[in-house]
Order: sequence, then structure tokens, then C-alpha cells
Amino acid sequence: MSGTVTPMLSAQQIADYHEDGYVILRNLLSAKEADELRRVVQEQVKRDAYPSTLKYPEPAKYTVSGNRLADPGLTAIAEHPRVVGAVESALGQPAHLTAYVAYLRTPGDKGGGAHCDYKRWRPVGSSMNWVFAIIPLTDFDTEYGPFLVSPKSHKLTQVINSDAHILDLTRPDPEQLPDFIDPELKAGDLLVVNEHVWHEAPPGTTTEDRCGIFNKYCAIDAPPAAGYYPYNPAALDALSDDGKRLIPVCFDKPIATTRLLIEDSSSQESKFLLHRDVETNSWALPGGEGWEEEKGVGWDVGARIGSLQELTQTRFGLEVPWMSYIEDVEEGDGICRIYGFSDENLDIDALANNGCEWFTKSELKQRLGESDAICGAVNTWQQADILRGKGKACRQSRHQFE
Repeated sequence: MSGTVTPMLSAQQIADYHEDGYVILRNLLSAKEADELRRVVQEQVKRDAYPSTLKYPEPAKYTVSGNRLADPGLTAIAEHPRVVGAVESALGQPAHLTAYVAYLRTPGDKGGGAHCDYKRWRPVGSSMNWVFAIIPLTDFDTEYGPFLVSPKSHKLTQVINSDAHILDLTRPDPEQLPDFIDPELKAGDLLVVNEHVWHEAPPGTTTEDRCGIFNKYCAIDAPPAAGYYPYNPAALDALSDDGKRLIPVCFDKPIATTRLLIEDSSSQESKFLLHRDVETNSWALPGGEGWEEEKGVGWDVGARIGSLQELTQTRFGLEVPWMSYIEDVEEGDGICRIYGFSDENLDIDALANNGCEWFTKSELKQRLGESDAICGAVNTWQQADILRGKGKACRQSRHQFE
């Protein structure tokens, strides 16, 4: 699934990104452009921001995100050619926009403590190869509040087995964090940051709003394990023809159901579990009506892992410790979000009961036909050129890498 990338960064800048975990492009936006975008974000916050319980200008962090990129004045920064070029140079792949985010902090907000934003349970943070594209719209200094980074902290997290079909990571040790530094970001600069770099944002002293763009982009070959944020047609249509490629999924129907492709990988030819749907008298993947995890997710919607774990446990008594997003397909009046799970130690005999059977890929094609959605999910799941990570439910992973 590799694509062509036109380098925006020099070879030295790319090397610095991989070594330090970040790279800075100064003066990406002019002072006038940064000021105009800041004004637009302020107006949007005053009109409607997340969380809706806040009333501007009470001390807090306000978020304008997701499909709001279609709002007047907000679209262009998502597809800015120098931003996208720098991002894709760092990723080494064409990019998907996994999160459109503008943050505004009003005076009195307490800022944010040290953390990294790789999060298994969130669509915006669960890809195995993604970056922040941070553009301050006010100076990020001691007055407004700096944005501090810990150089080389991304190296505290390592892939456990690079040959695995689904990748897992070591848990970072915060005690080993390199010292934080202030990259002295000014309004209009661009900071491209690796997903595993630790950062913090202390409060400032100003009586004015602190504002910036904090977009996230993943490589097209590294889908978020929790699933993509679902953009709507208005967001897609707001982008230029060239920019539309940045939108990974787009639909105007709700994610209504969620299903799990369960793979037994104990033998040379994998087998997949299907059950007989009583209502339609047809083979289906396990799952059913899904729901959003409400706590700890906020505006970042789309993950259905928690609900699918519960459905799988109720139906089969099977504890699924992780799963990884495959794709979205239409099912009835809504969208079905499909995840995959693979294990070589499943009790396949115990699971093959009450209308359930195991099928090899070839048997699925013979029984269902190559154009069937289940066969399509199997094909996508087995693609060797996709970097997949382990997605978990929010309730499992608020404390990273349990």
C-alpha cells in the first residue's frame, strides 16, 4: 500500500526527525495568516466548542475538531501543501488526516502535564505510524504557555516483534524520560512530532487566549487500531480535489453495528469463525449493535472495541484482549465497523457450536463468493503491507500498556 511521496523535508531534517522525534519548520504561516486563523478559531469557540458544558471565556481548554474542518476559514490548514509535504516526509508514506483539532486555552487554564499521545483506545492515537502537525497561532512562550518536548523520548517505546502480523509495543518508563526542552515555537511555525514523543504544556501568564492547530496524520499503510474517525460528506467536500485523498473514511450514516473477524492461526491455513444469523439465515461475523465509549474519549468518536468485547464475551464466553480495525461496510441502514483478532491458542472445538463454524479462506470464497463483504474483510486483514497495532477498550488502556 505504499505510495509516492514528494519530500518537503531535507535528508538532514528527516534524519533529525527520526533521531530527536520532531522537526521544526519556521514561519510556515505569515504573521497575518496566523492571526487570521487564530481569529477564526476564536469565533468558532465562542459559537460552539467541545466540551459543550463550557462557556467561553471561563478558564479551560476548548476544542474545535473533526468535521468542523468544513467550517469557513478552517479547511485550508488541513491540506496546506507545506504541512502535508512535511508530514509525509516524516511518515515516509502518503498521509491520512486522522484528527482535525484546534485547541484554545483561555487565561487561567492549568495546562497539560507530561504524556505521549499514542493511545490504543482512540481513533486519533492508535496508528503504528502517525505524527502531530502543530502550528501555534499565538507564540508558545512563557507568557502564553510553552509547548515542551522530551527529545528522543520516542525511543523509550519499541516494537516487540517486527515480524508479527499484529504489532505490539514495549511500555515506556517515564523515569527514563530525557529532560524536556522548549523549542521556542512562534506563531506560524510548524512542529512535526512523532507519536511516541512525550510533551507537556505548562500554563502561561497572559490575559489573552493561547491558540494552535494540533492536527494528526497517519501513514496510509498504518490504520488506527481503534478505527478511523468518521468524516462526513461536508468535510470531504470542503477539501480541494487534491486534498480529498487525506480523508480516510467518509459516510453520512451512523456506525450502527460492529463485527469481529476471529482468526485461528494455529495451522498453516488460517480459519475464521462465522455464525448463522437466525433472522437472515445467512453466515455472518460475530458481533451486533455497537456503542460508543463515552468516558475518556470525548470528541474523538469511532472506536467500538469495548462494545465488541462485551458482545463477544456474551455470545461466546470469549475474552478478546485486543482487536485491530479492518474496514467499514454498509449494513442495513448504517455502517458496520469490522475489527480483527488472531490467536493460535483458541479452543476451536468449544467455539464451533450453537450455529458457529470455522472456515478457511478458500472455503469462504466457495460458500459466499469472492465479492462478499466477509471475504473482503479477510483479504484486507491478511494484507502483508499494512502495519497493524493492538487496539484496546478505553476502560482497559487509560493507563498505557497494561
